[in-house]
Amino acid sequence: MKEKIIEFTSKDDGFTKKNGFKITDLTNEHCIMEYKIKKDGLNPYGIVHGGVLFGLADTCAGTLAVMNGKIPLTTSANINYYNKANGSKVIAESTVLKEGNKIGYYNVNLYDEKNILLASATVNMYFTDSK
Repeated sequence: MKEKIIEFTSKDDGFTKKNGFKITDLTNEHCIMEYKIKKDGLNPYGIVHGGVLFGLADTCAGTLAVMNGKIPLTTSANINYYNKANGSKVIAESTVLKEGNKIGYYNVNLYDEKNILLASATVNMYFTDSK
């Protein structure tokens, strides 16, 4: 399953690829994704845009849900920002808080390459049977 998800996301020409989000580790317990900081992901002050971090968190949680056999649709999400990203990449790690038959809750922490916590998010998802 892991290999199929990684292959699928690498071939998809949508949001994940356009932003350069890459899966670096994926199990049933967690998903780790990286974003190599690019100029087009910065705000006017030269800091990684909060929307990029939010998108990374949402994508990382959704990937974990798919790994567990779900087709997720985000119903709500909350993110708290703590520090600006320094360095060349952002690492997101999602974990399952709770998964039921139709609803899942995920926690995502985002770090810089020095392991400084940049943001944390909770993402709630509805599971559907079709795309």
